Amino acid sequence: MMIYCDYAATTPMMEDALSVYHEVARKYYGNASSLHDSGSSAANILQNAREMLADTLHTTSDTIYFTSGGTEGNVLAIDTLLRSCQGKKHVISSMMEHSSVYYHLLHLQELGCIEVTFLEGNRNGQINIDELTAELRPDTCLVSIQYVNGETGVIQPIKQIAHILQQRKVYFHSDCVQSFGKIKIDLKEIPVDAITVSSHKVFGPKGVGAVYFHKAIPLTAHPINMNQEKGIRPGTADVAGAAAFAYAASYMNRHLQENHAHLLDIKRYFISQLKEHHIPLTVIETGCPSIAGCIADTMQGDYILLEYNRYGVAISTGSACSIGQQQIPRAIRPFLKKQEDGKRYIRFSFSHLTTMQDIDQIIDISSKIFTRIEEERISL
Repeated sequence: MMIYCDYAATTPMMEDALSVYHEVARKYYGNASSLHDSGSSAANILQNAREMLADTLHTTSDTIYFTSGGTEGNVLAIDTLLRSCQGKKHVISSMMEHSSVYYHLLHLQELGCIEVTFLEGNRNGQINIDELTAELRPDTCLVSIQYVNGETGVIQPIKQIAHILQQRKVYFHSDCVQSFGKIKIDLKEIPVDAITVSSHKVFGPKGVGAVYFHKAIPLTAHPINMNQEKGIRPGTADVAGAAAFAYAASYMNRHLQENHAHLLDIKRYFISQLKEHHIPLTVIETGCPSIAGCIADTMQGDYILLEYNRYGVAISTGSACSIGQQQIPRAIRPFLKKQEDGKRYIRFSFSHLTTMQDIDQIIDISSKIFTRIEEERISL
């Protein structure tokens, strides 16, 4: 049986959320935009899901817009806020952003729509607040900084950033896909203008997500003039997916405190066992307990990943959305002494389902893998 340690890439759907999905898909299959009774029933289920999701974020249901997931949500949030910027074209983001943010902003810049300043991370991978403040200009309209990085687990100070940008009247979007369900997000305390969340990171179905927009923002409708999601996002609503997502998100947020404590214990034990058994993996120390990014002393990350997979352990070499680009992940560059070290990067990501017994097995397998690698190296 496989030991799954790639929860930052995706999570299995929890049984109760799967039951919700099946029930809604069977009984409430009407189009939520239709005016007949079947459509009205589906619309009621969709609204209930919107209210449940809003409760987890401490906001109201009229600020929640369902999407197909994190990538579409990030693009939708950025494009919608830019349409509300009244001619201002300067955007600030970071080099550590998810590819859906980073490459979309690059694309918009290449088209001449905006000018982007990408901030580097400090030695801890965090944004320098003073540097961010110094880069703000009269024509700065939007800042997009993620809450938790999915490759390293670095937590950005978004509450502090949000208060600064609120004073400057600059829109602030945060990709909260990796933080949602793991770290408390109270939108009454964080004056952010938009955030993105995703279902399959919190044990809900794939293909569903949501964007929060602050109700004070004068949102401009999507160029494709449709009536779904109040004109912000076209496309028939996935009612069953939204209902299952809301259930899973509600469950994860109700158990957030105990899961966080469990993850802290798991990560601490993992790090201690690596050291005790002299496994040649150096863990990048970051604030998120669900992610343990490691740099191996020898061998490239993709080779090590295949070795773990051979023993039935699922890990990653970084964001699943960036696999195949043959590049060192941008998010880990602040932690590297030499850029070549980035090729030896692997990521373990845990959840409340990860046990101490799993860690013991991973350590045992790690010893076997790296002992054999060292023996092969010596024999060459």
